[in-house]
Amino acid sequence: MKVGVVVYCLECHRMKQPRGRSAPMGPIYCDSDCDGYEQDPQVGSLWPNETEEDFGYPVGDIGTEKINDPLG
Repeated sequence: MKVGVVVYCLECHRMKQPRGRSAPMGPIYCDSDCDGYEQDPQVGSLWPNETEEDFGYPVGDIGTEKINDPLG
């Protein structure tokens, strides 16, 4: 199973918003309006600490780390 990790933009120094996901009101995230959003380090589709299972769809390896799945 995979879990999302925090990815910071090297241009604006804000946390990058996951690709294709809406951000909650309040915090300001790096998004596609920033030149650094498309640059390394790349962000995936999960919010930090959100699991692939929580998301409900398979995700790639970018912006994630593997965690032990207690159920197998």
